[in-house]
Amino acid sequence: MSAGLVPSAIEEHYGHEPAVVSGHRNDGKTRCLREKLGAHVESDPDFWSFASLRHSRSGNHALFQYPAMMVPELQGALLDDLLAADSGASVVYDPFAGSGTVLLESLYRGLGFLGADINPLAVLLCDVKANPPTEDEADKAVTAIVDYARRGAKMIVPVFPGVDKWFKPEIKQGLGQLKAAIVAQADRRVRRFMWVCLAETIRLISNSRTSTFKLHTYPADVIAKRETDAVASFESVTRRNVNNLTCHWKRMASVRTTPFIEVTRQSILSRHQPQQLADILMTSPPYGDNRTTVPYGQYSYLALSWIDGNDIPGGVDPKLLEFTAAIDSASLGGSSRGADSARGDLANASPALERFIGLINDAPVLRRKVLAFARDYKAALTATARGLKNGAFCFFTLGERRVDKKSFPLVLVTEEFLAEQGHEKVDLIERTLPGSHKRLAPKNSEGATMGREFILVTRLWKESGDDQAER
Repeated sequence: MSAGLVPSAIEEHYGHEPAVVSGHRNDGKTRCLREKLGAHVESDPDFWSFASLRHSRSGNHALFQYPAMMVPELQGALLDDLLAADSGASVVYDPFAGSGTVLLESLYRGLGFLGADINPLAVLLCDVKANPPTEDEADKAVTAIVDYARRGAKMIVPVFPGVDKWFKPEIKQGLGQLKAAIVAQADRRVRRFMWVCLAETIRLISNSRTSTFKLHTYPADVIAKRETDAVASFESVTRRNVNNLTCHWKRMASVRTTPFIEVTRQSILSRHQPQQLADILMTSPPYGDNRTTVPYGQYSYLALSWIDGNDIPGGVDPKLLEFTAAIDSASLGGSSRGADSARGDLANASPALERFIGLINDAPVLRRKVLAFARDYKAALTATARGLKNGAFCFFTLGERRVDKKSFPLVLVTEEFLAEQGHEKVDLIERTLPGSHKRLAPKNSEGATMGREFILVTRLWKESGDDQAER
């Protein structure tokens, strides 16, 4: 029985029991991991929901409110179970690194980490979370930056489309003073931390609603009543983040050696090869194209327009800021060109996908969008194998959106794509999202909120015919 998912729930979700990939290589590690995962729900059926931790992010996990963040305690529990089953595992890979939740949980366990993300803001967040300043360094710097900004001797105000739409004049002035003050800091590590604090400040005081990940302005009467002092808001955010640093460094005190960490600004579809191979894949890939699920790029646009790109690891490709959705257009499923021609190959790899396409075949725009995402998604799953050792354990956190009021079976599609690539299914965990559902794009024919999330656990076998399980 899958951990946290009784057979009747599986049948209700898919209409049938998903086929288990051939398990002829089930060694002691695989069995041990499955038992560890299942033991949690035997003692607590709601274990994987982590309902009591809904709003409890702390330490470096709380530096910035990034969209659709993973639950640190959940990923930590998965890593603990994996390490109990495979004590030799030492490197984690996340090709969709996002805000760095997996990075931090790996770091706190002394595990090396290899990550990538197409979004420059995500790469900056990962760098700061992995290599932040000390509390004392940050505390002194925020005092200096606020004093510098208050004197108003200099401003650096970027020019980009819509700057006056998204920022009131007094806010734009304050942000310009803060940018000049941050640039004046000599220590790049401190500057990067301050850029993250500025990004969180911008999220809170711009004219874009905080209730959605898309850029939508508040009504004019609401804007008129909103915050006018950018420097004060920045100081509040940064002082709070200094306290978060304190929690982080306390936790790091128990880590015996600082592990190897590499985070690059790359699309998973690029030919980037990590410096070394990982024992563990732990990631949450997109649930659909970003425009109709979670528009990470659009959400990041305003902050990236203010941050000095020279301080972002890997820099910022100007094309990614040409318009608000440029990053999302460059992400999986961002282009529907040639999508219909990929249908045959995709159908061979995933009968579940072909059945779903049949349900929306008469809606050509939606059909092409789903096929474009599936085409890129399959290529991304294939590409992850380049960064993994033979026998690596993989954890995919997945959600299922609705397309044309029909649930897109991403979990089963993922299983089928992975089976074709040599993955052996270990387990499938279902968790109920506590409280309000995870937000996707605004409800329409392509996106909706979710109430459930799944963790698909697999093991990758690269060498066909090799039945030796131990590495």
